[in-house]
Amino acid sequence: MVVFVMAVIECTELTKLYGQFTALKELNLAIEQGTSFGLLGENGAGKSTLVRLLMGFIFPTSGQLHVLGEAQVMRAHTRVGYVPERPFFERRVSGRGYLLHFGRLLGLRDPVLHQYVDELLERVHLRDAAARTVGGYSKGMQQRLAIAQALLTDPDLLILDEPTSGLDPRSQWEIRQLIQGLRSQGKTVLLCSHYLAEVQELCDSICILRRGEMILSGTVAALVTAHNAVEIVLAEHLQAWSLVDSLGLPEQSILNAQENRLVIQGEAQAQVLELLVQAQIPLISLQPQQKTLEEVYVQVTDRANRGVAATFLQSTMIGDN
Repeated sequence: MVVFVMAVIECTELTKLYGQFTALKELNLAIEQGTSFGLLGENGAGKSTLVRLLMGFIFPTSGQLHVLGEAQVMRAHTRVGYVPERPFFERRVSGRGYLLHFGRLLGLRDPVLHQYVDELLERVHLRDAAARTVGGYSKGMQQRLAIAQALLTDPDLLILDEPTSGLDPRSQWEIRQLIQGLRSQGKTVLLCSHYLAEVQELCDSICILRRGEMILSGTVAALVTAHNAVEIVLAEHLQAWSLVDSLGLPEQSILNAQENRLVIQGEAQAQVLELLVQAQIPLISLQPQQKTLEEVYVQVTDRANRGVAATFLQSTMIGDN
């Protein structure tokens, strides 16, 4: 029997222009139900634009967007919880009063509302601070309160924009524990973060945006494995870079070559070893290296930047001719 999993977020050729500036270009993306998905990219890559589109704060220039099956994404709002990067709070009210206020705005009523708010405060570890004014909360406590607010409607989709930014290590750990708990409940989570170790720990899949375009996507496990490396230690009298040239080793597979150490892409191991053995190059050791998501990110974005630089150089040379 074939089981169909609903795409909670589905983008088809999604494009957003601001005048002549392309903030998002022909994005094709599907995030399945129950997935914890990481949205990565440098500042200005298009992450915030995509989040605003998902929330219905702005509208696409072209392409299609569905959130929880809704083409008019604002219709899905009651099933979406959103935590912005910089939540705004009325500092004079208590944590409990803050959640009760927003619960009533969402149509929740007593006595169920009071009971549910107490459950949320317990879940985000603010029960003991519920009567204190929000202005007296630490930044980590305020971030946990923002997550509690996002959970008021028991949403199917949670969008978390830099939820641990600027927090101390203990507060970051507490937020990560909350997100892990939401994952275990089967919630779909879209996480925007610059902390790649955090994304690797919390997310099943990721995509990397660069200048409005997606340059890489896939499961974290597959991407880390595909970008694994192998370190080959040569005899001490040998220089790795000279062998790259003299033996014609595939330069696109060479990640690093210093002194007698050669680091290559994992998939090129058989080809490089064959060339070294044929040339009777003495080897001391061969050691697989497990890549982190951070290393994959740097490798992929560097490669994209080199491609842009090469294209620019080529166009300049053509223009000179």
